[in-house]
Amino acid sequence: MIKYLMKFSIITVTKNSALTIQRTVKSVTSQIYNNIEHVIKDVGSTDGTIELAKLLNPNVVVISKPDIGIYDAMNQGFLASTGDIVAFLNSDDYYMDSSVLSDIALAFKLNDCDYVYGDITVVSTTGEIVRIWQTGRIDGEGLVGRQIPHPGLFIRRCVFNKLILPFDPSYRISGDLKQQLIIINQLKCKGEYLNRSLVVMQNGGESTSSLISYYLGWKESVRAHNEVLGSGGLWFVIKKVLSKFRGLRVQAQIRHFGR
Repeated sequence: MIKYLMKFSIITVTKNSALTIQRTVKSVTSQIYNNIEHVIKDVGSTDGTIELAKLLNPNVVVISKPDIGIYDAMNQGFLASTGDIVAFLNSDDYYMDSSVLSDIALAFKLNDCDYVYGDITVVSTTGEIVRIWQTGRIDGEGLVGRQIPHPGLFIRRCVFNKLILPFDPSYRISGDLKQQLIIINQLKCKGEYLNRSLVVMQNGGESTSSLISYYLGWKESVRAHNEVLGSGGLWFVIKKVLSKFRGLRVQAQIRHFGR
């Protein structure tokens, strides 16, 4: 195993995730990097989610309490965590391979940066690839018409400590975008891009489950941009939507839309 001084906190929010949680937990426990804390924030699962998680990782930290939405749940998970590097892994997502966290740790060590990010592979519920989400390197302008997929983003705790909370809980879909705009565009934090897929992400979350969800996501993205940077949110979202066509497997996306 590879061990560096820095400690990772991986935070996963669950609600009746028994069908996928073991795959998620196993992808964390199988990492060759071994200074990891896995925090699960659960909101009253009744299908054995927590029992299955503990079966694979008896040391998983479980927080079971009410919340007012996904971003409030993520905030609760963060406040219960203790790691130097914090990441959020959805309960139906998993790390691409066992060297993800060691690669991230090395990138932090070599580049003395505030955050490290990479690509993700988006799959359908049957495992078919529907998109390769490639953010690419972010230059001095910051995020312009694009967004880092949040499961592929790893941030130092000291950066989060500059925010009121990691996520604005008043958002339903685009709280992660607002967070990134603050960290990258407003605070000018230094990031490092890994040109590889870090996470396999299952399609069909809150932001992609229907046309209404897409619309609400776009509307919240405009709001997030304007709240952080003052104006230009509509143009930002137009460019963001157009950027999604890069890496999109159109036929596969159509086959699995809304599933």
